Amino acid sequence: MKSRLLLPLLFLALTSAQAAPPSRPNVLLIVLDDQNGYAGRTDVAPEPVTPQLDRFAKTGMNFVNAQCAAPVCNPSRTAFLSGLRPSTTGIYDNSQDDLPKDHLLKSRISLPTYFRDQGYHLAGAGKVFSSAIAAAAGKRIWAEGIDLGRKEKKHAPTPEGEGLNAIGKHAWGPLYKSRDEMEDWKLAGWAVEFLTKKHDEPFFLACGIVKPHTPWYVPQEYFDLFPPARITVPDLAADESAPVPASVREKIHKGESELVQRRKELLSAYFAASRYADDCVGRILKGLTEGPNGQNTVVVICGDNGYEFGDKHNWSKGSLREGSAHVPLIIAGPGVAPQQVCTHPVSLLDIYPTLVALTGLPAKSDVEGVSLMPLLKNPSAPWDRPALTTSGFKNHALRNDRWRYIRYADGAEELYDHDKDPLERTNLATQSEFAKIKADMQQWLPKHDEPRNPDSSGGKED
Repeated sequence: MKSRLLLPLLFLALTSAQAAPPSRPNVLLIVLDDQNGYAGRTDVAPEPVTPQLDRFAKTGMNFVNAQCAAPVCNPSRTAFLSGLRPSTTGIYDNSQDDLPKDHLLKSRISLPTYFRDQGYHLAGAGKVFSSAIAAAAGKRIWAEGIDLGRKEKKHAPTPEGEGLNAIGKHAWGPLYKSRDEMEDWKLAGWAVEFLTKKHDEPFFLACGIVKPHTPWYVPQEYFDLFPPARITVPDLAADESAPVPASVREKIHKGESELVQRRKELLSAYFAASRYADDCVGRILKGLTEGPNGQNTVVVICGDNGYEFGDKHNWSKGSLREGSAHVPLIIAGPGVAPQQVCTHPVSLLDIYPTLVALTGLPAKSDVEGVSLMPLLKNPSAPWDRPALTTSGFKNHALRNDRWRYIRYADGAEELYDHDKDPLERTNLATQSEFAKIKADMQQWLPKHDEPRNPDSSGGKED
């Protein structure tokens, strides 16, 4: 009698186990601050700039033509974490953080919050959110984290004596301390502890690495890898302002002679900070692969915006050209074949819908990015959608496989042929034979440009 009862119970247990859906994959998001297109480069210095990132890129899809939605921190992170363009939210610069109660972002669900609502355990630390999207998302985002604040940027230990260098907002020099004392390294260590544990529910872990943001203070061992005399980036043009429209030329950097003279020192320091950040990333990835979660975790690594070293007289970020807009983007994990490279232009705005698709969550219809699943399946698939970058109200750049088209609020234009002019030194916008190219690109410009909201402006560094 007892055996007769056990058989149906066993059958029910087996069938319910078979019917249970597989557990959803975890998500690991790593965001680097100011990491530009030098990531992955092995031709600009005696050592690779980001060897850990290069190694990881081979495990999945490397989007080598990824573009940020905005070329400074606050609007860039607000865009890819909300899924909305700057021209939709009105968030254009780093000074916009005190959002009015009726701001559009207040009613939107951020990327991590959406995963929390779908049953994910949220863990995160470092610089992930920025001021506007953080204000919209609220204070209690992470269920688990480590309190680092922004110490790596504002309160980092500083070099002493002759090791300290400073020109304007650029500061660099070797730290006479170990990396173990630095906040990004501590963040990586905390992430490793998290990743080496088993978890009862799927997790969304976000790690915001602050470097290579200025100040470029890292241990001496990193500077030793990149002596200025062995930096081999292309020299600046004899007249960097030549292709720039007159209205834009008026705003170029003044008093830059010392920056030009010491350009390779700045690059050396930036590469040193990039290599340190890369080691932090490598430490996190090692924790993932050596722990119990490596086979069931989707990993996304990106930069928030680029950085320029004198291109068109820009010595930071914020422009609509390749140096400020081009960022690393790598996606790997379940559902992504290894050893793939995609050259089509994609946007960081596409991260939100892509992660939703990769984890099997219900699609979000109210985001403006598009899922990259077609490219993850076939990096050569047809892709006619250019990547849009916005810098301020009504200033936009569009990047497709060949062209970069820029249109400013006053109607000034730039057009560059990246097949022939990757350094963007010949502006073709005024030549009539390229009118159709411009017309084709203009179809992708935003149909609406939301005024700056909140109505604040400024160049606050972030």
